[in-house]
Amino acid sequence: MINLNRFFAWLFPDRRPDWEQRREREFIQAANGLKTLRVTSEGGMFIDPEELREQIVAAREHLKHLIYKPGAPSLGCTSRVGQGARPAVDAPQGALDCIEVVAWRRLTSGAAVRYTCLQCMSTGRFFVAAASLFSGGAESLPPWIDSNTNRHVACALQNSKLDWYATVGEAMDAWDAAL
Repeated sequence: MINLNRFFAWLFPDRRPDWEQRREREFIQAANGLKTLRVTSEGGMFIDPEELREQIVAAREHLKHLIYKPGAPSLGCTSRVGQGARPAVDAPQGALDCIEVVAWRRLTSGAAVRYTCLQCMSTGRFFVAAASLFSGGAESLPPWIDSNTNRHVACALQNSKLDWYATVGEAMDAWDAAL
């Protein structure tokens, strides 16, 4: 049987990248490490849920430094009231911990606008850093909006007074109102 496997491996070599083959081997080793793994006669698998729960709890404990806790204090944004009594957040330069969120809005003309928003990880609030118009007339938005999005995000983060909003929709509406 071993010689037959070697023959087939020589005849049909595995052309997947090394990282994918390594990942598959790691998965097989992890599955073989499960104490209660059973394969049914129909080809199904059974794992004791308690063992799986223990593995998940151990993995969470090992990686808990990567998990964001909404109520936890962090270097980040402090609250203030923005324009028109809307809740906003003022973030000190260099202290932002943000993720990028992309939102789309369909206009009545049939065009679509892509909003590149940032979400502050410490407060969960949003602001629009850039917007791009698609499948419509470019004359409906200023030409600088369609240029380099990354540059607009970087410039927005350097701005000392950012207006942050509770939802993506509020941030998009504020961006549209400012045009």
